Amino acid sequence: MQRLGVISLLAAFAVSACATTPICREADGAERQAFGVIVAGNPGGLADYLPPQSAALADQLRAQDPALRAQIFGQRMGDASVRSVLMQPPMCVYEAPGANASERISYAFPQGRFEALNPEGTREVNLGTPARDHAACRFRMIDGRWQLTDACLSTFRTPAPVG
Repeated sequence: MQRLGVISLLAAFAVSACATTPICREADGAERQAFGVIVAGNPGGLADYLPPQSAALADQLRAQDPALRAQIFGQRMGDASVRSVLMQPPMCVYEAPGANASERISYAFPQGRFEALNPEGTREVNLGTPARDHAACRFRMIDGRWQLTDACLSTFRTPAPVG
């Protein structure tokens, strides 16, 4: 009987934990460093920053692929691009789990934009418009630290449901 009570209590806690307003946190060290590399606007520097597992993407950046450059850096400030979002500090991050425990997607928002999209009492996260409201960046745990692996190109992919 006591076991049933514990299970009921845990189930109630799980339901209440899922029913809270989404929270946006400060960017951690790995995120701040990655965002800074993108804000610098240097494709070669971003290519050098990516881990060896992202070699094909790094090669595209070094080759100055115009479509890739436009998505990440934009043609000019204000374009729908990763850099345009990241140049609106202070940033906050909504973290979504990746495919496994060593992977995550960090949705970076200008601080006030996240709160406008997710007012108190919101149950499911509203990400808004990619490359306007947020930049989505895939990080993977490599050699004991979080590393950016996709140059924030997850911004332009349809996100998995989060909530």
